[in-house]
Amino acid sequence: MNIIYLVLIILGVVECSSREMKRPRWHEPPFLKNMTREAKKEYREILRNKNETIAAQKQQVLAWARNHSIEAQVQQFEAELKQHKAELRANVTSLLTALPQAYQRLNEITDNENQTPIQLKEALNQFRNSSKMEYEVLMFASGRFNRRGPHRGGPRGGRWGKSKKE
Repeated sequence: MNIIYLVLIILGVVECSSREMKRPRWHEPPFLKNMTREAKKEYREILRNKNETIAAQKQQVLAWARNHSIEAQVQQFEAELKQHKAELRANVTSLLTALPQAYQRLNEITDNENQTPIQLKEALNQFRNSSKMEYEVLMFASGRFNRRGPHRGGPRGGRWGKSKKE
C-alpha cells in the first residue's frame, strides 16, 4: 500500500514539474532567435490561446513556420522535444522500477537496532551515495507522510536526543 502512495507521489511530482511553471523569463525556442518582433508576437499569440487543443496549436505553429520559412527548424525542435520526453519517461519508469527494492533497503537500514547511531548515519550515507535518485525520492515521500509527530527528528524528540524546547 505504501508503494502505491509512493508511486502516486512521484507521478504527481513529475507531472507538476512538467507543467507551466512561473519563471523569471520566458526562454524562447532556438528557431525564434533571428525572428522579428512581429513574428515572435504571432508565435506567442498562438501559444496563448488556452482554448485550442495542443494538436491545433501545433498545426498553427507549423503554418506560422511555413509563412516565415523556418518549417524545418520547427520540426527539428519538435523532434528534439519528443525525444526528450521519451527519455524523461524512460528515466521515470526506471526509477519507479528501482524504488521498491530501494525502499526495502532503506527500511532494513533504519530498522536495524544492532547498530550505533554513527553506523546508522554511515549506512544511510552509503545508501544515498549508491542510489542518489532513489534516496532523494524516498526522503521526499517520507517527509510528505511524516509531517508532525511526537518524535520529530529522533527517538527522544530532538535531532540529537534533546527536545526542541530545551
